[in-house]
Amino acid sequence: MPNSRAFVIRSIKNGETSLITSCYLEDIGFKTFIVKGVYGSKKSKFSKAHFFPLNIINLNYSYTEGRNLGFIKEVKSERLYNSLHSDIQKTSIIIFLSEILNSVFKEETLVNKDLFDFILNTLSWYDHEESCNNFHIKFLLELSKFIGFYPNINNVKDSFFDLELGSTTAIKPIGINISGSDLKLFKEFLGTKFEDLKSMSLNNESRVRILNYIIDYYSLHLQMFKTPKSINVFNEIFK
Repeated sequence: MPNSRAFVIRSIKNGETSLITSCYLEDIGFKTFIVKGVYGSKKSKFSKAHFFPLNIINLNYSYTEGRNLGFIKEVKSERLYNSLHSDIQKTSIIIFLSEILNSVFKEETLVNKDLFDFILNTLSWYDHEESCNNFHIKFLLELSKFIGFYPNINNVKDSFFDLELGSTTAIKPIGINISGSDLKLFKEFLGTKFEDLKSMSLNNESRVRILNYIIDYYSLHLQMFKTPKSINVFNEIFK
């Protein structure tokens, strides 16, 4: 049976003892598996902790194309996080991003090694940072690069960003757009590296507005995208 590194995207209890988990695998992309015996047995070879959101694990699995569910035979931790599941702010961000990725991968099901490495590297970086309140915004903007709608700055002098077109424009669009100080901040995010995010100066109100623009942006470009249920709790934590 094949082995692969994988990110846990979403897990839900199934019946009394089993769990259904959706994972993004390095070798075959986004797949859903049933894991038997997670609950109700002290001797289970599986731990619920393996299936926390965005954990990176190593799977021994069986999967047949055309079937809804595969089976996980063995699992072990590929990398243990230091803070992503213990720091309340980071945990909130991880849950939020896992909801986003669940919507994204319903459409982007195929293997994308560059995308896998991007998630791996950015989460590893974030795990070792003491704090970074802007991580999720930069993550979502960079994620759009791998799924085909990274924002296009046609001209630095343009006064508007048209969310539907995905590019800046000199003429005010009819639909949802970003302008003024928010556009300046949006461009700053695009031009800033992860390691320089802490140097950005913005209050929580601005951060929430930019995030809401990005959620709208994803909604316009992904048919199956759903606004994460965790977003309200998430925004409360960052007040």
